[in-house]
Amino acid sequence: MMHYPINAKFTEFRLFGADGLADDAVIVPTVKGTWLLRYGEHAYYFYNFKERKCLLVEIGHLHIIKPGIPIFMKALKRKDTLVSRAKILVEKFHYGFSFPEQIMLMTVPHAVTSIGDGKFLVNLWAYVGYILVDCKRRTVEYVRHDDVGDDMIYGSQQWYCHRTRDIYQMIYSLPESLGKLCDPHRDVEFRILRRNLSGDDCQEIWNGKLSDYMHDIMVNKSEKYCVACELGMFQDSDGNTIPSKVLIVDMENKRHWILSKFIVAAHAQFDPVDTDVIYFSNHNFKFIPTSIVALLRYATYSLKFNGPASVFKYGLTADGPVELGEFTDPGMFRLTNFHVFMHRGRKLLAAMGFPNLIYVADAENMCLLRKFEIRNMNQEKCFVGTISPSSDGEHLYVQTTRSFQIIDVGDGAQVYYQPSKFNHSAANHMQTAHDTA
Repeated sequence: MMHYPINAKFTEFRLFGADGLADDAVIVPTVKGTWLLRYGEHAYYFYNFKERKCLLVEIGHLHIIKPGIPIFMKALKRKDTLVSRAKILVEKFHYGFSFPEQIMLMTVPHAVTSIGDGKFLVNLWAYVGYILVDCKRRTVEYVRHDDVGDDMIYGSQQWYCHRTRDIYQMIYSLPESLGKLCDPHRDVEFRILRRNLSGDDCQEIWNGKLSDYMHDIMVNKSEKYCVACELGMFQDSDGNTIPSKVLIVDMENKRHWILSKFIVAAHAQFDPVDTDVIYFSNHNFKFIPTSIVALLRYATYSLKFNGPASVFKYGLTADGPVELGEFTDPGMFRLTNFHVFMHRGRKLLAAMGFPNLIYVADAENMCLLRKFEIRNMNQEKCFVGTISPSSDGEHLYVQTTRSFQIIDVGDGAQVYYQPSKFNHSAANHMQTAHDTA
């Protein structure tokens, strides 16, 4: 296993005015701006509301990108020379992206997985390794497992089972992914691995032809079902977005099902009460090529919305998945995050809407209850990047481009506000965890 040390800057600061909140750890992966560029550096915020302090970990982009370039060149079947690297700068890749756009997308920090004892795994969008942050030892490492294979890259998320100390990982073939440049319908070799952190044991949960840009993975409480979602935005010959694939694996009975219904099916979440009920996102947007100057300046990709986003509710049965309901709203666009959680005995669904809306629905009947408009200091309009509910269900943690906020779930009141000096692009997944170590 490769452990590649990464130079990182650690800064600790106090959290003032955070009294009366749940004793949560809240981790937010972002791309932080600098004086010159909004696309400045990786910045991971580890909020510890029990201790009323935050640890900021900052990493330069080159430290993240560098280990993957030789593997990328190999996947293109080219020698890794300066001339070869120069040539790919003028080529087009997925979604019509230039190579800088492609690499910047693939190396964006995406999701955080808490594995206990102050250690957290940060997965990139789709790259050759993932980041291990040890908040106690103040170290950061790049990790890549030897049994993954030279031509495979990791998906955007990992799932950790605290009972067994197993992590579930997604990997897929980079050469076959690049083959989608010629055929957007092409299937890609995809594997799900279950790896035990206490030893060297690694088991294959699923292996087959599925897709690339595998984005989310989760296991239900009974540890029967493992679900993986694709973030696909490839278009067919008519310019229509090809539906993403969702893989549902029955690990007990060795069966699986594939859904191909959702337009960008990137995210899912199991019901907090019914272990065999799951919710899927239908983001309904697509990427538009963005100039490298605009990308560096604004730290975001251009998007085109195909219509309102939605969340679908499914039951998992012995005969396969069954649709139970759908939540949507005419004004809900770009559903980056959603969560299902308990609030004072009621099961709620909280979902984001572009650019600064949060919708709250009843997760039983999938009907809208209320929506909040999130604003920054001086009531200025902002962009919400990621949300996560508190462990007691009373609040929503919210990261915007210029602030970290805590919002009351009941009435949308702002109960905590921390402004940011620089722009933060956080279209990723913050995590609420119990690990305040």
